[in-house]
Parts: sequence; structure tokens; C-alpha cells
Amino acid sequence: MFDVHTHFLPRHLPPPSEHALAEGWPELVPDGELVEVRQHDRLVRVLDATAWDAEARLAAMDRLGVEHQVVLPTPFTFLYDADPDVAGEYARAQNEVLAELVAAGSGRLTGFGSVPLQDPGGAVAEVERLALELGLSGVGIGTHADLFELHSPELEPVFARIEELDLPVFVHPWKPMAPTRTSHHGLAFGLGRPVETELAVGSLVFGGVLERHPALRVCLAHGGAGIPAIRGRLGNGWSRQPAETRSPQADPRHLLARLWADGLTYDPEALALAADTFGHEHMVVGSDFPFAAMESPIGASYVNGVAGGVLPYGADWTEVTARNARTFLGSSDPAPEFLGERDEDHPIGAES
Repeated sequence: MFDVHTHFLPRHLPPPSEHALAEGWPELVPDGELVEVRQHDRLVRVLDATAWDAEARLAAMDRLGVEHQVVLPTPFTFLYDADPDVAGEYARAQNEVLAELVAAGSGRLTGFGSVPLQDPGGAVAEVERLALELGLSGVGIGTHADLFELHSPELEPVFARIEELDLPVFVHPWKPMAPTRTSHHGLAFGLGRPVETELAVGSLVFGGVLERHPALRVCLAHGGAGIPAIRGRLGNGWSRQPAETRSPQADPRHLLARLWADGLTYDPEALALAADTFGHEHMVVGSDFPFAAMESPIGASYVNGVAGGVLPYGADWTEVTARNARTFLGSSDPAPEFLGERDEDHPIGAES
């Protein structure tokens, strides 16, 4: 399997100052063979060596049947709500550690670096550095940047430089909005974060990011959250706007089909709807390794979807999704052909 959604955390990046600690720089506290990760005086993760050590990571990949991983920053390290200087310093240091991890990964790891989106100028500089100096292959970003939404004009230079450098982007939920409404009773994972992904798609599609950057390749976490289920409503609302002023100008169904999504849906029928929305050629495997959110086994929604007849891949679904992943990363290896063709004349969400 080719896993496009995994995370890492640097083991040895101690806070350089009390100010950095107060701004959210993660603090790692050893606990036997594990490490407690604290941020703002709260325990946010307990991790083992697979989060930072290449040898431990590769051994785990072998056990899980994973040939290759895309390695992303852990979302709480984005630090978009921190002092931009602190966020920039952490992003630069973290990206250097990630480049070392990739170099030690025997060719089986691909790194997506982090950038301080609340500082667009600094973010552009770090996009250039991570790609041109560190050799990282893409950018991992959150669903918003605290001060800015993804469609905010301040972030246009960032997306423009990412597009110019032909870097893929993975969008991951960050800091759920209105936690008293979306994250009560343990709902942060099941509701708060999916809502964030839906809001990010609102920025990318309806906020015009994809139209302004036609070569941008973007992958969404967790099957695009609830977007496949509300695609008809999104399309209906768009179709009733004045044609001369509506955004996007293109049918949003076509723009949704430009996005990639991982298959970490925990539900094969939800995965089938995501594949119908984004295109079978844009579906990849994601696991959330090394966190507890992993499906067991990795790719379980694909396995069950194929077995239940709701996905058309057959027994070669791992090869299909691996080729899709390589296309997302920019490989010249084309995506495979699939049974049936979507009718481009149908409105978004219509039955074919």
C-alpha cells in the first residue's frame, strides 16, 4: 500500500524560550519508552518512536503492509495562532528534521513540510526552502490559518508559489471552530474536524482558490468529510446565484473532481460516495499513522467496499490507489482507467 496520510513529530526540538513555550511550541516529556507531548500545559499526545525514528517507522510499515508513506506534520504543530516568529522558527526546524527522516527512510518516505500561514511572506519563503533546499515533496496545511481563511487574498502568494513549484498540498483539519458546539462530548474527531474540512472545501472551490490556481493539486483528509453527502445542496445553492457574479464561475462539480481524497472514512459506502464525487482516479489510501484513528487493517474501507461490491477496483485496489498517489505527487505514471464514465453534463449531485 501507498499511504498518503501519516504524521510525524520531531523528538528533539525543545522550546527555545519561555515565550515559545507559551505560544504553543510542543514540549516532549519522556515516560519510559513513550513520550508525552504537552502544549499550553495540556497533554495532547502520547507517542512512541514510530513518530520520529526512521528504523522504528519502517519496521511498523512492514508489519502493517505499507510500502510507502507520505509523512505530514502533526496538525497541532502548525501553530497558526502563535507569534509568527515562533511559528516560523518551529516550521523551519521541523522541516529540517522531516528532511532527515525522509533521507533515512530507504526511499520509502515522502515528506510534506509545514509553513507559517499566518505570515504569508514567511510562508512563501519556507515553501521555497522546503522544496528547493530541503528536497521535501509537498506542503501540509490546515483548514484555515486563524487570521486567514484559505481563500483570503493574503494567502494568494502562497498558493501561487506552491503552484509554480508544482508541489502537491494535503489539507488537514486544524483547530475546530466553535468547540462548544462542534466538539462537546468527545465530538472533536467525529464532528468538529470534519466540519473544518467542509469549510476548507468551501474556500478552495467556492472561494475561488482552485479556479485561480488551475494546476494546484490538493488532497483532503478522511474522504473529504461530509462534502460528498452535501454536494447536491452545494450545487443547488450555486446554481441559483446570478451567473455573472457567482463564485466559482465553473460548475462546482467539476472543481470537486479536481480534488484528491484519502479513503479513511471508516465506512465503505461513504468511501464509495467520496469516490463518485472526487473521481476513482483521485482516491488514495490514508491511515493517520501512528495515531489511534487508524483503520484496522489499514485500508479497511477499501477492503470492505470491494468485498461488498460498492467499489469497482477489484483485488488490485492497492495498485490502483498507489498509482493515484503517485499521480497526486506529480509522477508521470498515469492513473488507471475505470469502469464507466461520469456524465460531465449532469449537475452536481445528480443521479447518473
